[in-house]
Amino acid sequence: MRRLLTIYSLAFVLFLVACSNEEEVLSPQPKGTKIRILDPMVYAGGTNSSAATRADHTLGDGWSGFTSVPPLTTLPVGTTVWLTYRLKNADDSWNTPNLQAYVVQNSAGYNALYPCKSTEDGEGYLTVTTPIETTTPLYLEDGTYQFRMVAPANKINRSSLSMQVENGMYLYSNDERYTQTASAEITVTSTESGVQNIQLNPMIHQMARIKVKLNKGSNVYKMEMMPQGIEVSGLQDPEEDDNGLTFDWSSLNVEDTLEMKKADKYTRTYIKEFTYNDDGSIEGDIGILPTDCMSTQMVLLFNIAVNGIPTQYVLTLKERKFYHGHSYNMNLSVGLDGNITVLSWANQSWTGELDI
Repeated sequence: MRRLLTIYSLAFVLFLVACSNEEEVLSPQPKGTKIRILDPMVYAGGTNSSAATRADHTLGDGWSGFTSVPPLTTLPVGTTVWLTYRLKNADDSWNTPNLQAYVVQNSAGYNALYPCKSTEDGEGYLTVTTPIETTTPLYLEDGTYQFRMVAPANKINRSSLSMQVENGMYLYSNDERYTQTASAEITVTSTESGVQNIQLNPMIHQMARIKVKLNKGSNVYKMEMMPQGIEVSGLQDPEEDDNGLTFDWSSLNVEDTLEMKKADKYTRTYIKEFTYNDDGSIEGDIGILPTDCMSTQMVLLFNIAVNGIPTQYVLTLKERKFYHGHSYNMNLSVGLDGNITVLSWANQSWTGELDI
């Protein structure tokens, strides 16, 4: 009896080992090649000149104000990104695009996109999970894929891929208007390592930037921004549905990009985040929709405590066009007498300095 029990016990152990091995074999394994997206980049700005009709353009050919190629910068660590990718079929048609949220992280000395989790609200709208949680890497089977990015990863409609875009925010995306920023087509091929590093075309700012620097003038020893900050009015109205989501960033049609219009400029936004420099100057900036102010005007209302006294200054800009991907820098000097004199644009560089 004792020997029989020993045999039964040994048989039971062998059965457990067999089950364990079977579970390991049957567990799902990722198929295809692991995709690692390196060095996500964005063009930082552009020149200030007239626009032309859409054709096949490159940055720097004068279309949409870009008379030179803007500088490239790395997308900051922590930036969230929506990525779409779709497979090309044998007849050159494309499958329905897949959507995945990513976050820029630094590993081994270089920036890369890491998949992160997103949540759906039950009505088809996705948001990135906060705090950000990374998830399973992207694996793709062999084939040609088209990739497209937009950052930051704001609320998005899963089916239409439309997003919210309004004055007061920044937004970067791939853009079919320019060769350098168009969607990337990349062939995925299996390798022994099972990993393929890819780099996508840079994104470009879809908004214009208003940047203000306030300098201490005569008889001013202290300047502080009041809670109201700087009000910027006369801006292009955003196009929104009931959920504020109409920008079809994933479209390959130029008609779906943010347009500069001749009407509906009743929107305002506020600059409320500022940097205080050692020399006493104050700087702040904000993103605005591309705006045509040739027949209207843009008004900046400054709320500043000058030498401890609350003061308001008004600056009016007219006969100007504010193109996407451009930074319009205004350099102002505040004197004790409170006078502000508007001068012409000092130059036509990509940052378009304005001394006041």
